[in-house]
Parts: sequence; structure tokens; C-alpha cells
Amino acid sequence: MDQKTIYEIIQKYKENTATDAERQALLEWYRNMAYRDAEFPEDEASVETFMLQRLQTSIGAQKGVGRVRRMGRRNWYIAASVILLLGIGVAVILRKPRQPEASVAAVQPVHDIGPGTNVAKLTLANGSVVSLTDAVKGDIAEQSGIRISKSVEGKIVYEVGAAGGSSDVAGVVSYNKIETPPAGQYQVVLPDGTRVWLNSSSYLRFPVHFSSDERRVELSGEAYFEIAANAKMPFYVGTNGMTVAVLGTSFNVHAYPDEKHIRTTLLEGAVRVAAEGSSVLLKPHDQADLGDRLHVSQVDVEDAVAWKNGFFRYHDERLETIMKHVSRWYNVSVVFDDEKLKDETFGVLSTRFANISALLHLLEQTADGVRFTLSGSVIVVSRKK
Repeated sequence: MDQKTIYEIIQKYKENTATDAERQALLEWYRNMAYRDAEFPEDEASVETFMLQRLQTSIGAQKGVGRVRRMGRRNWYIAASVILLLGIGVAVILRKPRQPEASVAAVQPVHDIGPGTNVAKLTLANGSVVSLTDAVKGDIAEQSGIRISKSVEGKIVYEVGAAGGSSDVAGVVSYNKIETPPAGQYQVVLPDGTRVWLNSSSYLRFPVHFSSDERRVELSGEAYFEIAANAKMPFYVGTNGMTVAVLGTSFNVHAYPDEKHIRTTLLEGAVRVAAEGSSVLLKPHDQADLGDRLHVSQVDVEDAVAWKNGFFRYHDERLETIMKHVSRWYNVSVVFDDEKLKDETFGVLSTRFANISALLHLLEQTADGVRFTLSGSVIVVSRKK
């Protein structure tokens, strides 16, 4: 089950409208997330208590430490289960222990804002624009022997027709561009079979027909790639200042124009990243970061692809960065009353499918002395008086 389906079933569970089959599917999902823990309760009524106890034990063991250690992968998945079960999210402070304080009031805006959805538009080589949100399932267009269709799952698929794809007249290459707006995401399967997940406020520009010696696309924003293997045709992803040469692999590229850093994170296989006259070969779990210079470090790859899996997931991340991601996903603006708050660092884990009020409540519980106020489509971040 994908994360959106899971969240929908949990909502039904909370409202006591889930079918027996949905309840069973949910329990099986929890068991898988907990890696089939031998202590995992068989009865449905004990699941929530079990998850909360496990999470509290994991967090409680770390109290009193100046800088809290990272939770293991298994405990993060257990935390994710609790998040979805409770429907509002759970956070862990990874920068310093919290001091005891009175209960934090929930953020209760006059209105609420729902999370992003599968929204995108496709610009064809002839300049015509297709709303992929409104397009019905089935064939959308045909170009140069390539059939474009919308699958039952809602992703866009490019398929080479029976006669095979053909190059354009006089060697001119035709390009398509798929774009996601703020609060949008989408999946596309390229003509070579490569699968791409686009995050919000992103675009991918690619040829309708790849040449015989290489496959080259252009990205702005963020995308996760699963490259179809073809040793004779290397795959290249170009961004603003960085080129990723792919050797058959899966990886994430984060390259928003309004952020100072461009990051490529490798999950499997191998890629070569070139930027600023330098070139580095990445191993799995490596991240190439281009800021003032290009450097490589080992990271938790699950942080990099959390958005694709339906989560906000951060370790010691700047609040300004977190709020930029929130603003894109919910299509809101963020204003900081105190510029110094931008550099505060936090660790947060939450579903991306909750309404914004739930996420702001979670952030307010996590961020000591920080208030998040929603006014219309603007979030004001300020210090508590």
C-alpha cells in the first residue's frame, strides 16, 4: 500500500468505518514496518499502546544527553506507525533535551489547509499544454512514434509504439516538460522505462525520443530517479550547476533555485557528479553537496527520500529549510519574525498527508519557545512571549 492509502485507511479506522479487510491490511502494514517484531501484539486493541510504549522507550532512553543520538531505522519506522495511527504526527527533538513545561496549546486556525496531491501539467513539443490532473486514464497524445498515456495508478507513461520511436526532422530533438506546482507531486515513466517521482514546485524536461548514444534530462526542483539499465546509453541529469552521470541506479536530486545547496543522494548503484570543475564518484549512502564547493558525505538516505515515501523526516535540520519544504507542499508563505530562528535546528518526523494545522501543532511541540501561527495562507514563525 502507498502512504496515501494507508493514511486514508487510518482515518477510517479512527472513525470506526474501516472494513475488516482494511483493518487487517493496516495491521499487516504495521507488522512490516516493525520488521515483524516478536513482541508485536496480535490483537488490534493493543497496537496503539504497543507503538506508543516503544516510541516513549526509545525517546526516554535518550533524555538527559546534551545532544540526542539518532534513532535507529527500526525505531523511526515504529515512530512513523504511531504518527499515522494518531493522525497528527510525532516529533523527536534531536538538538537538546526539553525542559518540563506546561502543556502546549494546539494551533487552531480559523481555517485549515490540506496537504498536496498528484497535480501536474505536461507541455508537449508543439507547445500544447495538458492538465494531467484533469486528464482521463488512457491515451493522451502521440509524438514521434511515442504513445503518452495516463495509467490506472495516475502516473504518466511514455511507450515506444510498434514501429519504434523516430527522431525529428533534420535531427531537431523534440522535448516535453512535466511540471508540478506548489502542493503538487507526480510520477512519470520515460520512453526508456526510467521512473521519476517529482516533488512539488519542480519540472523535468526530457526528449520525446532519446538519442542512440545517451539519455539526457534537465531538472529543476526535486526528483527521485530509478534508472532503466542500459550500458550503451548513459543517463545524465542536468541541474543548475551540477551534472549527474548515471551508471544504472536509484538516487535523489534536490536542486531548487531558491536554495543555496544542490544535493544528489545515492541509494543504489553508482553515479558520477560533476560541478565547478570537480568530479566525484558516489557510493550508496553518499551525498554530493554543492554549495560554495562540491563535497561528499555519508548520510541517512531515508531522510533524502522521505518526501517520496509520504513523510517529512529531518535530523538536525535548519528551521528555515524545514519551513521551505512545508511552504512548497502546502502552497503557503512563511514569515520569520526573528531572523535568528531560521538557524535553529530540529529533528522532525511526520506524515505529509495531514492537514497543516496538525503539522504546525507538531512543530510547536517540538520547537522550544517557538510559535507557528497560520493567517490565511501565511505561516508566521515567532518566539513565544
